[in-house]
Amino acid sequence: MFLSPFNMSTRSFIARKTDTGYEGVYCHWDGYPEHNGAVLQTHYSDPGKIAYLLSFGDISSLGPEIGSDHSFDDRPEGATTFYGRDRGETGRHTVPAEFAFDCDVLDRAASMGCEFVYIFKEKRWFYCERGPQFFGCDDGSAFSELKPLEQVISQTK
Repeated sequence: MFLSPFNMSTRSFIARKTDTGYEGVYCHWDGYPEHNGAVLQTHYSDPGKIAYLLSFGDISSLGPEIGSDHSFDDRPEGATTFYGRDRGETGRHTVPAEFAFDCDVLDRAASMGCEFVYIFKEKRWFYCERGPQFFGCDDGSAFSELKPLEQVISQTK
């Protein structure tokens, strides 16, 4: 598990290839492959379900189910919690960001202090990572090369 004594959240960015480029959202908690990676690989392999997941905008915590509207303070077990739908936030947090290229996705993820990026393209999940980004600050380090997520998930079992 990817934990730091100084940084309790593990930020990630989740994106998908679209007809015109990419769209993606920030996810605050549990971004490491053993959690978010495994949840995406296991529960979000259908392109329609992925599009629906991203349609809610930024994610506080990713669950195996998209779930329905709920209070942030009373989260159902296994349901995804969104900044807009469930925390009542407004503005850019409530819609996915759009990008022309996958490198633009990585740039946005870096600027948000993400340690992991997950991109669905070519009918499967890919992932890349970089070291801890303390308190969500970007230290300027580069992400690793994109790799098929199933390879990482199988190595952690």
